[in-house]
Amino acid sequence: MKLHKSLSLAVSLPAAAVVVLGVAPQAQADAGTGCSNYSTNCGIFYYNTGFQGSRTAFRWDSVPDLAGYKFLTSGAGQGLYVKNNAASFYNSSDKLATIFYNSNYGGACDTVAAWADAYQLRNTYNENASLGFGKSGYNCYKF
Repeated sequence: MKLHKSLSLAVSLPAAAVVVLGVAPQAQADAGTGCSNYSTNCGIFYYNTGFQGSRTAFRWDSVPDLAGYKFLTSGAGQGLYVKNNAASFYNSSDKLATIFYNSNYGGACDTVAAWADAYQLRNTYNENASLGFGKSGYNCYKF
């Protein structure tokens, strides 16, 4: 009888661990409406060309996949997803920022120098899937 209880417990514990691990929340970048003066890394995506329309700022960390993040401020594009919808970008960081066509920092890209902007994204115009601070890629347009 003890062997049966031990085997049941041995099988149920790993299964419970898988269930608990499967629902653990994923880490999210700090997204907001703007950059603060103390942010080490901060980049702002705008829905329209020329820093117009709704915007969302990503602070502190790179973002391997922009899926799930929405434009936050009022204006054209508010509530729409940032992924594959951004037209311009401002880098309020002391490092270069690279916007990538694909998730996980792949594909064509636009690199924006520290404290610089992209009035209209070139390689990732409405096709932006990830953001890397201090990252560089191949086939990047340099702003």
